[in-house]
Amino acid sequence: MINNFPDNYRLVVSPDDYEKKLDLEDRRLYLAQEIRAFDADEMTGDMSLCSYLADVILAYNREDKGIAPEDRKPIRLYINSPGGDVTEGFSLISAIKLSKTPIYTINVGVWYSMAFLIGITGHKRFSLPCSTFLMHEGHNLVWDSGSKAQDKMDFDKRFELEVVKKHILEHSNMKSTEYDSLFRVEYYMLPEDALERNFIDEIVTDIDTIL
Repeated sequence: MINNFPDNYRLVVSPDDYEKKLDLEDRRLYLAQEIRAFDADEMTGDMSLCSYLADVILAYNREDKGIAPEDRKPIRLYINSPGGDVTEGFSLISAIKLSKTPIYTINVGVWYSMAFLIGITGHKRFSLPCSTFLMHEGHNLVWDSGSKAQDKMDFDKRFELEVVKKHILEHSNMKSTEYDSLFRVEYYMLPEDALERNFIDEIVTDIDTIL
């Protein structure tokens, strides 16, 4: 069954026993924390939360193989996160984009920064009436020699232009010039703003929509 994951899966999350919170049989997943990559002392074969959620999405797709996408039971991903590590976040984005099983993303609090990029990837995207959104360029902290730090900054700039910008334009009605004008802005949105930008598809008025 989908919930028979190895006992040694420890998630980078508090509380540690996150799996008990997952309603796997009903295909309800939760991203309700900062998005973190592994620390050096955590590289023990365990999984970060985003990696775990991506693995669960792949498992649902394996379970659904042979069923037409429109006949598959959707996955609901409830998100309330301030954002975090870009590499970790895009591992989950890749799984969502490749998933043939529909994934519904639901803003139940905040979609900020990296969480915003994850949320807008859903095949259907919902927001509670008082949720909020933040799109911005993110933050960099580089500890290295001058040349290596410059290499990292150059790559981050390329990633911003070739991956992040493309991703946002693909999942909204925002124009390239609009994105460029907002690139260095802390661009906060209410659900109505996100709906107008086509970052979400619906503001929830009936709780049954997202259950």
